[in-house]
Amino acid sequence: MNISRVALALVSIGIAGVFYVNALEYPSRAASMPLIYSVVVALLGVAMLVQEVVGARRRKLAPAPSSDTSEGDSSETGGQRWKALLVLVLAAVYINCIMWLGYVLATVVFMLVALAIVRHVALRFSLIGISLLVAMVCLVFIGFLGLPVPLLPPFLAAF
Repeated sequence: MNISRVALALVSIGIAGVFYVNALEYPSRAASMPLIYSVVVALLGVAMLVQEVVGARRRKLAPAPSSDTSEGDSSETGGQRWKALLVLVLAAVYINCIMWLGYVLATVVFMLVALAIVRHVALRFSLIGISLLVAMVCLVFIGFLGLPVPLLPPFLAAF
């Protein structure tokens, strides 16, 4: 069983529970989106936990693989860790860049670079996903909630 996935699932369920309880104190109109998000995050955490438990049971029942592939897996795991660390650093840079690049440009650049680092998604699907993400965030946070999100860089927003 992958302990880090179990821990992530439990933490996400815990955080979702805290957000759910906090959102109950909001006015009814303002509470609907945080309640929906907290329920979705909790359900995803439960799904991850179930997937890990079922996967662990399946691995116990399956025959053990030969030890010939262990050396190749360790170097690949090291590469995956560096990619994860690089994406984490990139996320910190992204958060700092939103104010002077604007949400749209910063998000597009961050997602393109992060998906290029990971290399699990084709460019066409990356562009579709990025477009949908930007559109949905703008719809929810600007359209529904009316939050002041800087969409464009300050030098372009003046026009």
